[in-house]
Amino acid sequence: MSQNLQSSRSALTELLGNTGVGAQGIEVSRGTVVYAQESTAEHVYLIHHGQIRLYQVGPDGQERLVEILGPGQWFGTAALANQPNASQAVAATQAQLSKISTTKLMEAVAAAPTASAELIRDLAALLLSARQEAARLVFQDCNQRLIAAMIRFSESAAATQQGDNVVLHLTHEQLAQAVGAARETISLALTEMRHRNVVRTGRNRLIFNRDALRQLSSESRNGHAQTAA
Repeated sequence: MSQNLQSSRSALTELLGNTGVGAQGIEVSRGTVVYAQESTAEHVYLIHHGQIRLYQVGPDGQERLVEILGPGQWFGTAALANQPNASQAVAATQAQLSKISTTKLMEAVAAAPTASAELIRDLAALLLSARQEAARLVFQDCNQRLIAAMIRFSESAAATQQGDNVVLHLTHEQLAQAVGAARETISLALTEMRHRNVVRTGRNRLIFNRDALRQLSSESRNGHAQTAA
């Protein structure tokens, strides 16, 4: 799993990027695998520039898009748990990162109470997010999971704001990977949203209003509740 840290230059991100505690600056090109799933995890990473995407790879080679990360965010929490990497980290663009060993990080955090408190909060938020994502797979249908993924990624490095709307730079295949559904299923759901004037589509991008999507999700939940009753 990953941890996405939105805070800009917080005490923890300052610590992660500090060469004085052993942070090593690295630059990776688009398509570079920063670390592979099941590889030994010994470092955490802070993004200074660019975009990193995390994928979980199934036994059959299928990929699930887990998270999209950008500047000011960090990843590599498996190393903090002394576990192998549970996902694969891939650079979606050219990226500049700081890489720091967990041994040196924990030593530095022990002497920095503010950064330590932030680390605890971030890991607690990660745990909550993972439980919420698991609940969606059990309790929500494909359309509701799709809407939830679009709203979540609308706050990521893959999105830009355009007035009241969001432009999300993802393909149907990438959304399918995130939702855990066939590409054709996602394309049909997006076509229905487009016919309802909730979503506009372009080349590798979706344009929508978050509030309109939330309203659509609410209507969908209410419709299921009435059908069940």
